[in-house]
Amino acid sequence: MPSGKSGSGPTGPEPSQRQRRICPRTRRGRLLADLQTRLDEAVAELKAHEQTIAGLSQTLDNQRSSQIELQRRLAALEATYQRALNELSVNRQRHHEHLTRLEHSVETQKGALRELERILNTHEP
Repeated sequence: MPSGKSGSGPTGPEPSQRQRRICPRTRRGRLLADLQTRLDEAVAELKAHEQTIAGLSQTLDNQRSSQIELQRRLAALEATYQRALNELSVNRQRHHEHLTRLEHSVETQKGALRELERILNTHEP
């Protein structure tokens, strides 16, 4: 098996020129390496936040659509409720008027019955 140091081809990831150059040998190099690491971490964190924000934005859009649909359905239900309430009120009024006419008719019939009974009682032997 060839070792990684004999030159017959790449056997593993070899550090690039830049990676070898960044190898911190001086204080300045260590500071630059630390700053580069922090920058990379901050960029990764920023990308994660951007993805989270994009997801939250999509969720918010979906919820707005759902809210608009729910408001539309609520308005339709309220309109149906109001129509049913109005119809009930009209029917109640009609029923009351009918009952009043029936009461009047019953009283008229009672009066006619009393009159008939009186006539029959006066003509009996």
